Amino acid sequence: MDRINLIIVFNIVFALVVAIGLLMLRSHLKRLRRSEERFQLSTKGSGAVIWDTVFPGGVYYVSERWYEIMGYEFGEVDGRLEVWEHLVHPDDIAEVRRARKEHLEGGTPVYNTEYRMLKKDGGYRWFSVRGQATRSANGRQVRFAGSMIDVTEKKLYELRLQQSYEELKTSEENYRLLIDAVNDGIWEMDYEKKELHLSPRLIDMLGCADQPNFNMRRLFQRIHPDDRGRLKLAALRHIKQKTDYFQAEYRLRQDSGRYNWYMGRGKALFNEQGEVYRLAGSNTDIHKMKQVQEELHKLAYYDSLSGLPNRLYMLEDLDRFFREPEGMAAIFFIDMDNFKFINDTLGHKSGDLLIRQVSQKLVALLPLEGMLYRLAGDEFVYFIRNVENKETVLTIADNLIRKFKQPIRINSSNIYATISIGIACYPEDGEDTEEMLKNADVAMYRSKKVGKGVFTIYNRTMHSELAERMNIDKHLRNALDQDEFLLQYQAQMNVQTGRIIGFEALLRWHNPELGRVSPMLFIPIAEDSRTIIAIGKWAMITACTFMRRIHERGYPDCRISVNISVIQMVQEDFVTMVLDILEDTGLAPQYLELEITESIFMESYEPIIHKLEILRSLGVRIALDDFGTGYSSLSYLKQLPISTLKIDKGFIDNLPEEDKNRSLTEAMIAIGHKMGLEVVAEGVESYNQLAYLKDHSCDLVQGYFLSKPVDEDEVEALLLRY
Repeated sequence: MDRINLIIVFNIVFALVVAIGLLMLRSHLKRLRRSEERFQLSTKGSGAVIWDTVFPGGVYYVSERWYEIMGYEFGEVDGRLEVWEHLVHPDDIAEVRRARKEHLEGGTPVYNTEYRMLKKDGGYRWFSVRGQATRSANGRQVRFAGSMIDVTEKKLYELRLQQSYEELKTSEENYRLLIDAVNDGIWEMDYEKKELHLSPRLIDMLGCADQPNFNMRRLFQRIHPDDRGRLKLAALRHIKQKTDYFQAEYRLRQDSGRYNWYMGRGKALFNEQGEVYRLAGSNTDIHKMKQVQEELHKLAYYDSLSGLPNRLYMLEDLDRFFREPEGMAAIFFIDMDNFKFINDTLGHKSGDLLIRQVSQKLVALLPLEGMLYRLAGDEFVYFIRNVENKETVLTIADNLIRKFKQPIRINSSNIYATISIGIACYPEDGEDTEEMLKNADVAMYRSKKVGKGVFTIYNRTMHSELAERMNIDKHLRNALDQDEFLLQYQAQMNVQTGRIIGFEALLRWHNPELGRVSPMLFIPIAEDSRTIIAIGKWAMITACTFMRRIHERGYPDCRISVNISVIQMVQEDFVTMVLDILEDTGLAPQYLELEITESIFMESYEPIIHKLEILRSLGVRIALDDFGTGYSSLSYLKQLPISTLKIDKGFIDNLPEEDKNRSLTEAMIAIGHKMGLEVVAEGVESYNQLAYLKDHSCDLVQGYFLSKPVDEDEVEALLLRY
């Protein structure tokens, strides 16, 4: 009986335990369902995507929200890592892998990154992704899970903000960034309360960190008095809604007392009544830009050697005057006498020093009411307006001539650098810039002709010289069509071998009326009239054709040198013309040498250098003629794409007797060889000169000792002789 009772009790207890267990399980399941419902509701409400992966295997599970966003059917995308990564934008995958690897290796407490994923329709959505890995007791990765939030709209908004910022920067007018980096100072002003707020950068710019009550009035007091009106006018025009924003350049006083240049910009906000309630803007430090602008202006309008205003400055000044002339005016055309001789004798450094001293002397002697300009070389122009009478002009000129009779001290030498002056007076001698300069120039040449060191006032009887020039110009225009030009050829010999290696082509003109006209006379006129373009092309065609014939006669290594004018070289098609001539005549580029002078680079340096570099790269040789007679420094010379230096005849004269010429010649040969250039000595007229040049390793010579310039039919005889 007791046993039966015990069994009954046990069964009752067991039933109670089971019932209680079932009740507890039902309660737990109910809480679990509620928790899951809350989780599902919260994830759906937040729009977040849940993702999860279990190690090993690493297959990704993502919630339904991801499929809704991306347009895929549930389960359509394989959860393997490589498939998942294939959907990540190519530009983002490297960062995704880096962040994942760093977190899984314990480098970061939380996995956090942003990337784009490919939708089914081909578009991309941006996600902000966070997650965390769980590990077992032994540190092994067990699970990696987290959430993803679609942040595409946020990213698009950021992009629109960036685009708006770029558009705002683009819309700023009249400003170009000339320095590497600009940090703007930002300001904001409550217009009604007159409260001014400055960014740290602007506080640093103004140096007002120790002035807590710094306000707009104090800021305005720091602006240069000459600039306040301009800034105030720009701001008022904007406040009256006449402009979209205001902008002005102005100088601002620093704590040191120095003024710096700034670009100020600003914009006002208006209320419904059209009244300003807030102003905001920026200050940009443009001091360096202004310095660059000033330097560029100085380079464009001032002569670097003398510091005087240059030709461009003069032309603009004169044009302004003649647009609205007032009273009598005079132009003095001033030219130094024998400057080339002085320069050749003393050297270029002394020549430059002489130019500076002459400039200073002219400035000291001339009335301040006028303006002195240096044109080029040894030419100056002085322009004075509001002249009382012609006697004033005569007094100025006479004083200049007398004072320049006195020597100028250069180093240890007394230099007698006299000047010749030509004067044209307005209104009787011309009505515009061109006419006045031309007539002053004509008068100056009359001064040269009558003995130098004098001044001449222009009168119309001087036009005979001008008429002669015009007569030459008239005949020049038809000379090419009338077949009046010819080329003569002067041999160039290798000093060491004694063999002729080439010829220089020299232009000659014989006119039925004028007779034989010197190149020194007609070439400058041809350049002024631009007939040199056609004449120069004819000369190059003729010279290249001649050299091609020489090659065919059994002298295949001979080359030809052709002189080139700056007028030819500034033509846009110059390079094409040279290459076409070489192709048409069949002459290889390495057998053509173009002879140029240093003056070419002074007049139009950049475009000419570029053209010469092209020709040089194709094999055409470039020779710098009359080396030593210009103003090029050695550093400047290094930039020229030349293959040959030609030493001017003036340095070869009196060799080997004259010490100064010996020293200069030896130095020029050494310079040429150090630069890897071939050196040619011009004007060799004696055996002693040839022997001296050979002893000092000069490469080539040309001159009357070897041969005078000859016609084409005499060339082969020279080749047979040498």
